[in-house]
Amino acid sequence: MEQFKVQDRRALVKDLLIGVVIAFLSIPLSMGYAQVAGLPPCYGLYGSLFPVLAYSLLTSSPRIVFAVDAAPAALVATLLPELGVTPGSADAPAAMAVITCLAGLWLTLFWLLGGGRFSKFVSESVLGGCVSGIATVVILTQFPRLFGGSVSRGRAPVLLAHLFRELSGFHALSFALGFVTVVVILAGRRQTKVSMSVVVMILAIALNAVFHFDRYGVALVGNTPAGLPSPVVPDWSCLPRHAEALIIDSLAVALVIAAETLVSTGEFARRHGEQIDKQRELLAYAAGNLAAALFGSSPVIGSLSRSNRANKLGVGSQWMGVSMFATMGLFLLFGTPLLSYLPVPVLTGIVIGSLGTILEFDLAGRLWKMDRANFLIFAAAFAAEMLGLAEGVLVGVVLSFASFTMRTSAQPSYFLGCMEGHEGFFDLEKTPHARPIQQTVLYQFNGPLFFATIDDFERDLWAAIRPDTTVVVVTGVLSVDSFAAERLLHFYRNLCGKGISFYLAGHAAAVNEQFIEYGAEELIHEGVVRQRLTQALNAGGLTPPYPLEWSSERPLKRRGNAAVEAFLWAYGAKAEARLNHLTRQLAENVLTGKEIEFDKFNPAELELIGEYWNSEDEKEWDGLLEMYLDTEPEERKKRKEAFLALSLGMTEHRMLLERQLLRGGNQSILWEFLLFRKEREAAFREEHPETGPFLEEIREQYMSLVYQEAPEMSDLLRAFAESPEEARKKILTE
Repeated sequence: MEQFKVQDRRALVKDLLIGVVIAFLSIPLSMGYAQVAGLPPCYGLYGSLFPVLAYSLLTSSPRIVFAVDAAPAALVATLLPELGVTPGSADAPAAMAVITCLAGLWLTLFWLLGGGRFSKFVSESVLGGCVSGIATVVILTQFPRLFGGSVSRGRAPVLLAHLFRELSGFHALSFALGFVTVVVILAGRRQTKVSMSVVVMILAIALNAVFHFDRYGVALVGNTPAGLPSPVVPDWSCLPRHAEALIIDSLAVALVIAAETLVSTGEFARRHGEQIDKQRELLAYAAGNLAAALFGSSPVIGSLSRSNRANKLGVGSQWMGVSMFATMGLFLLFGTPLLSYLPVPVLTGIVIGSLGTILEFDLAGRLWKMDRANFLIFAAAFAAEMLGLAEGVLVGVVLSFASFTMRTSAQPSYFLGCMEGHEGFFDLEKTPHARPIQQTVLYQFNGPLFFATIDDFERDLWAAIRPDTTVVVVTGVLSVDSFAAERLLHFYRNLCGKGISFYLAGHAAAVNEQFIEYGAEELIHEGVVRQRLTQALNAGGLTPPYPLEWSSERPLKRRGNAAVEAFLWAYGAKAEARLNHLTRQLAENVLTGKEIEFDKFNPAELELIGEYWNSEDEKEWDGLLEMYLDTEPEERKKRKEAFLALSLGMTEHRMLLERQLLRGGNQSILWEFLLFRKEREAAFREEHPETGPFLEEIREQYMSLVYQEAPEMSDLLRAFAESPEEARKKILTE
């Protein structure tokens, strides 16, 4: 019973008090969601009693609140009319017991089949779209209650049409009470840890007791039965007549309960460094829903809004759930008469305000900026929920699997080569200075090899194989299925027929076990599989240093080095933009003399910074000239060549920075940088006239270097030497 462990008595008392707070928060929310589902409000309270205790006793999570909530209520909202039952009638609980029981049985089946591992297929974008769509539909359902109207059920277009029709009976006082409730709850969400829903409910009851809002046309919740609930006998007679709707919709409810609660439970566990047992969680969900069915409640789920509130208060164990159970039981015994004073618009405002806290439109905004594919999945799941609740959930599940399959079948794969003077293997496309090994194809395949990826795998390799190819090595395969294993075997035999050696290297031992299981052990017996890439190359007759190809399309460049390659590898397509930003920081560092905050750079950036000019180089430059001036004239002549060599190395760094400023479009700062250097040199000449010839030689060497390696800078620098203002105009216009 790990979920009940506490550090000390103080922590126990804290969790018990949090349970009391969450129980009071659940009173208006559960009643509101019961009405959404089509039940009398009291059945929301029943769903927050024994189901909470059942979940608390079985769960592996110490932090989740399990109760009546928006998603299941919205999913079953259209079922009662479809079964021929009037929402809110005396027959509704018996029919709802059937729906909730079926959802509990589906969850039991998920548990028996080990369904916990399938939660990883429900992505954040799908879940966010589904939850936001459900919350929006419930808000549309409840909104007419804010101004004294009646609720409707159905899809979003139907709800919007009903909303506009109900505006004809707009009741100002009702709307004022409901609107203020929503504003207070949303505002208080960030301002205080106190549950504003509880505060508003108590305040509304007190104010109504004094001012009697019902005398002015405001609807009240009315009498709520006192006492603990009695078991409800399910009306199974509806199952044969509506088997398809009941089975499909209850499956959709079970899927939402499992997916949403497992994901939120996992998120809370990660935040606190805890572990959960997904299978045990499914059993807890099943038990909670079977307990809810016993008392005619709508399906229950892990409540994200109430779990967030409990965690903000610092909950640490399921003693919270036990306390919720006891508090709700006492309230049902002694507190329900107070609910007769609660205005319906306030109850509705509490529901809408709570739903506003779980809308994930900020996630949609982030996905739009960063990941358009996942944004489209979010939008599709949201639209599906708006147009048909049960169908929307199933669409979300299909999208999850489709997203997983598409991403798995589109793993980034690339060809490898080597760089002269450096160990290891580099992506040929991302590394400009890497070269292929002669007569060899090195292919990095990052992902599982299965029916959806084997075609691309073979296509890439056949396209890379040339008439002179003698060795093909593949690395990075994560797993294979039977179809891929058979195709690999045929591919190997085809290459053997062409006199080409084929190797699979660098994969886990589990892949070899899959080859054996799927009848492709020939790949092991023939020595095709190798533990490391270098072993495979050695088996193909290649040893370091590997002979590299050369072509006019990929000429060797002087400045290819590991620092640049590491930077390109780290940032990929965004490397140029990041390099421009880094260059500007370095240039401003030189101009202002501020120290670079090296702790803000990652290793790839730190290594690259060493290639460019900065304020430390400025100090070293001054020190170099001072050393030159301090030597005797005869000694100065002897050391002149060494000083020139040192200064040339430093000016190479300076040239790199200037060139990158020009390429990166930082023209304005480039001009400031050039002017800064010119003014510093003029001041130094004035103070030390004897350094003139030395500085001229350095300038000539520098200009020669620029002409050779950065011709686009040469004309600009010469123009600047003649007329800085003309050079400035040229920089800013070009």
